[in-house]
Amino acid sequence: YLSFALFSWAHVFLGWAGMIWLKSLVWTGIFILTLRAKPRDMAVSWVWMGLWMLAVIAGSFRFIERSSMFSDLLYVWLFAYLLGREKLDRWMILTLTPVFLLWPQFHPGFPVGLALLFIWSAYHTLKIRSIVWWHNLWLLLPVGVICIHPDGVNALLYPFQFSMNEASVFKKHNFEWMPAYSPLFRAAPETLAFWLLALVSLYLIAREKAWLSLRAIFALFALGMAVSAVRFIPWASFAVLICVKPWARFHYLRATPKNWQAVVLSTLLILLSAKNIIYGYNASSGERVPGWELDTKFFPVNTVDFLQKNRIAGNLYNAHDFGAYLIWRGVLPVFHHGFVTDMGFYENEVMGVFKGQARFLELAAKYNWTMLLVEKYGAYRYFYQILAPLPQWKIVAEDDASYLIYKFPP
Repeated sequence: YLSFALFSWAHVFLGWAGMIWLKSLVWTGIFILTLRAKPRDMAVSWVWMGLWMLAVIAGSFRFIERSSMFSDLLYVWLFAYLLGREKLDRWMILTLTPVFLLWPQFHPGFPVGLALLFIWSAYHTLKIRSIVWWHNLWLLLPVGVICIHPDGVNALLYPFQFSMNEASVFKKHNFEWMPAYSPLFRAAPETLAFWLLALVSLYLIAREKAWLSLRAIFALFALGMAVSAVRFIPWASFAVLICVKPWARFHYLRATPKNWQAVVLSTLLILLSAKNIIYGYNASSGERVPGWELDTKFFPVNTVDFLQKNRIAGNLYNAHDFGAYLIWRGVLPVFHHGFVTDMGFYENEVMGVFKGQARFLELAAKYNWTMLLVEKYGAYRYFYQILAPLPQWKIVAEDDASYLIYKFPP
């Protein structure tokens, strides 16, 4: 809830620009953590700079205003923090406890943090034996404070319930939950950059024969998370950079003089910034163009204007990505939105419209749909196949993002 409060306050005081600045601050924090991770002198390695560019490309499709970016920041911070700790002491407990207290207030991604904490504890207890086993009981303190939440113990249970319920369904239909090897994304630039980053990182670990080191275990954990769902690729890419940083060198590409490094990186920064500011850039989730307002390629701004002025009797069907926007615009009721947690409804009703004309007509009669708001370049091709033989359904408005379709009397 705190992430949404921050987004709301940013919008109230600074408009859309405020939300963009808030996102930029969070991702800048991730970049700083990665750059300042030890050993810092390795940041001048051309190998590591190449991996950095791959990580930026791999993660660019998620450089967007989402509450999950707060978990992304905390993941990267936890990787850097735990790799710098050799023993469990009072200061570590005093640091981790407020972090895990705040984490669920921003986003329910803390189970990954708990897994990292468990791996770190097991490694130092069982392998290098720098921790007496019963001292690990102190780690129950940062784990326990997760329940200090308006939702109580449900805040602790929710992400585990989600992973076994909603996430398993989303993996079938929602691209961000699909695995990185999904046929839908094999040719995407972000996925290709991630796989290249993964291969180089695995090579560096193998070359160092460091498979049993904590850095290698953490890197493999991050790569495994990214492979399981593409939504984890951004933070996992930067986490892997932190893990393999000590090994990112070759004898003939060890480093470059700082003055040359400054010249090269400054030139790249100026050229790429100018290109992005003028032309934008393409990502697998769509074209990104510079601006301070809502991108009309993604939001049905004009069709909703038309709908508000020319609504007809009956109910509205809306595409999955348009639900929250419709609520924000005051167009109620909506059929569904991105925070739907009833997976039976999502599987049978929301996705049911794509199971053929007979199923669509059955649902249209059940919910008395007379208006459809569908994505112009997404699901519309399915609706066209369904509605083309039905002359009473007609497009009444369109914009860059959507079609608005009404059902007229015979």
